Amino acid sequence: MTKDFFRLFWSFFKIGFFTFGGGLAMIPFIEEEFTKKLRWLTSDEMSELVLLSQSLPGVVAVNVSILIGQKRAGVLGSVAAALGTVLPALLSIVLILCLLRGFEDNRYVRMVFTGIKAASAALILHTVWRLGRRIVGTTFADIVALGSFIMVSCDISAGWAIVVGALCGLVFYNFYIVGKGGRV
Repeated sequence: MTKDFFRLFWSFFKIGFFTFGGGLAMIPFIEEEFTKKLRWLTSDEMSELVLLSQSLPGVVAVNVSILIGQKRAGVLGSVAAALGTVLPALLSIVLILCLLRGFEDNRYVRMVFTGIKAASAALILHTVWRLGRRIVGTTFADIVALGSFIMVSCDISAGWAIVVGALCGLVFYNFYIVGKGGRV
């Protein structure tokens, strides 16, 4: 059991240390580590954890780490995983503040951060693509996804898009599935 705590901490620490771009950018690396390398989760379980994490307050990667830690080693596993996720960012921020003070206008520093932002955007797009392929695919899901995208693109709160999507799912399920004789 102690081995699992260390493995959780170290896996999330490595992912957090080598990933730029925040929580969503970390998801492909978390998925690789825990579904393919360690085989602690299936791809479907990983998708469910990411979706659940997005509905909770906080950073997605931290939420995913807490859920994976809980699933693998209980409350202490959650703590080990969360610390492993957060500690690299904290150390990086302190280091950057100490080393880059006065260099923020440096052309090379700006170019490095431009590259990091572009790579982070690609990682986030990859996550959206992988999750979208598993979820969207029926006419109903396509319409809800498109409607949510339009709402958010028009600066309507993502919270409202989630509420509207949930209501659409409830109405669809109750009137179409149950009304057609579908079973729970």
